[in-house]
Amino acid sequence: MQSHLAANLKSDFQQHYRRFEEHYDQGNSANQELKQAKASRVWMIAVLALLFSMSSDFFLGAAAAMFGVYFYRIVSAYMQRAQSEDAMEEIERWFSAKGLMLQDKTPFFKGDDQLENPLNLFEDRVYQ
Repeated sequence: MQSHLAANLKSDFQQHYRRFEEHYDQGNSANQELKQAKASRVWMIAVLALLFSMSSDFFLGAAAAMFGVYFYRIVSAYMQRAQSEDAMEEIERWFSAKGLMLQDKTPFFKGDDQLENPLNLFEDRVYQ
């Protein structure tokens, strides 16, 4: 099993890991936003406004706007989550090409099947 990383790639490893952490956190926050958007009760108010729209164009417009806001929040949160997942996947492929794998936010060597020896990419002893 490989026990050291190339010292000339130290800054690349650290930079890519920071980018991964940033996208990981963005993905988590986007996932939370998606959950909140789906749990929103705006659609109930929109349905209620739709019932009143039989006698008024104003309520029809208000219902359409509320449905628009509800679905816009869901779609925008979903797109943010998808973008961060794509960026994380790209960075994971880069780490995989260098002989590492990421489990959540923790890097390991590919040969470490039991995930017993996590790496700290900011320690000098990891590099040779």
